[in-house]
Amino acid sequence: MIDYKTATKQQLLAEFERLKKLSKDSGFFTKKEFLHFPEIAMSDETPIAISSGHMDGKTWLIILTNHRVIFLDKGMFFGLKQIAINLSHISSVGGQTKILFGQIVIAADGHTYTVENVDKDNVIPFTNMVKEAMEAVKQNGTNTQQIQQQNANNDPYERLEKLATLKEKGIITEEEFQAQKAKILG
Repeated sequence: MIDYKTATKQQLLAEFERLKKLSKDSGFFTKKEFLHFPEIAMSDETPIAISSGHMDGKTWLIILTNHRVIFLDKGMFFGLKQIAINLSHISSVGGQTKILFGQIVIAADGHTYTVENVDKDNVIPFTNMVKEAMEAVKQNGTNTQQIQQQNANNDPYERLEKLATLKEKGIITEEEFQAQKAKILG
């Protein structure tokens, strides 16, 4: 995992791409919001998943971290709107899919945040990851690093990197590497 506070723009963009794939989100017009994340991140805070959509007539990036859900809207030319909700304060999270797009609803502290025009394929994975993070906070009373690790294990690029390392160290053969690579790439 990268240190978001010291990461280069290139590292942040690569991480944005990884999270988009993991979360099945297009990241439509939200790159600038993700690049702003290191400025607001807590010292041990790491994104687990992302989503994007419309709320209050604006395009927002939603970042699920190991501590909270953060809504960011950087505006077209200037300004910043930010809403941060601690995972322990979320009372419910839900989603709905429609023909082309979906909707994510998060309720916390007497407020309901409804994000429309979410990528249809992103709704269920993102809401499930929020629920898992909430449950981990309830069980552990700490953070959700185990969920991050579980989700990272599903990332085909990270799995391929691990396989390549095993091959380089001579732990697995070229044939074993190729067989596992074929399984991962499906």
